[in-house]
Amino acid sequence: MHHPRNNDNDDALFAEATYWHFRLQAEDVTPAERAACSAWIASGAAHEQAWSEVQNLLGALHEPARQLHAGEPRRSVRKRRTALARWASAAVLVLAVALGFSQTPWYDRLGADYVTSIGELRLVELADGSRLHLNTDSAVQVDLADGERQVWLMRGEVWFDVANDHDRPFVVHSADGWARVRSTRFSMARLDGETRIKAADGQVDVSSGDGAPPVSLKAGESVRYQGQYLAAIETFDRHTDFAWLQRQLVFRQQPLAKVVAELNRYWPGHIFIVDEALRTHVVSGVFEIDKPEAVFKALEHTLGLRVERYTSYLQLLRERTVSS
Repeated sequence: MHHPRNNDNDDALFAEATYWHFRLQAEDVTPAERAACSAWIASGAAHEQAWSEVQNLLGALHEPARQLHAGEPRRSVRKRRTALARWASAAVLVLAVALGFSQTPWYDRLGADYVTSIGELRLVELADGSRLHLNTDSAVQVDLADGERQVWLMRGEVWFDVANDHDRPFVVHSADGWARVRSTRFSMARLDGETRIKAADGQVDVSSGDGAPPVSLKAGESVRYQGQYLAAIETFDRHTDFAWLQRQLVFRQQPLAKVVAELNRYWPGHIFIVDEALRTHVVSGVFEIDKPEAVFKALEHTLGLRVERYTSYLQLLRERTVSS
């Protein structure tokens, strides 16, 4: 039976338990690692529950395969093969989810001053009067000492409402680049190796670093950089792109693949699109971040797809088939 998670540390423990599960399966696992895993499990009830969750999640998919081989002798060979194939694909996807958890770069949170877990939004008020809204799965460092106003975006996305201080510019670093303002509102996101800055008002100066000359953004403009490459300035829809501040996601004529990628940022586990033809289906709508069931129902209704749920951490999107 699945027990819902009830604190911010549960997802981290789940990821650690998944790491240990797959590490123990490796051919080069050492006796010291086995002992460390045992000690980790025995270190508390929360660790034991996370370990049980991972075992149950993976073990739940072994039973359908056993039944396919041991029972229902009258089932046709074709039906058995179809069912087995579906079980196998689901099992592979669960393993992919688990491996994804185990490879999450938790190390970039260790030196952070403020963090959010998956699905969490957090407001931070700094000593200078500036306000930071951390989006899902984000981490920042802050330094206001010695006349400086410096922030380092380590991962995720943050909305900055910067208090005016003529003598101290406010600088946000991400990878090798930075954004500098004095008093304005803007967002910075560091996702998939790329940094994107969006200006809500005022002026934001952005550089990709290494002495590269900065560009200036006005309200409604954005720019992205990766490495030393700084792309051209673009415009964006503030009502759509900043909807997450109201815990909403707004999509206008977006492919399902992009919608699912965004949803996966906010919900623990993973949503997979099984049938490739679904990836390009167009989606428009306003979705509530805190209401995943309503989102799934909307997708089922508007796109005619089927959602298969294999625990709260794995959902498969398939084309709906008409039974004969």
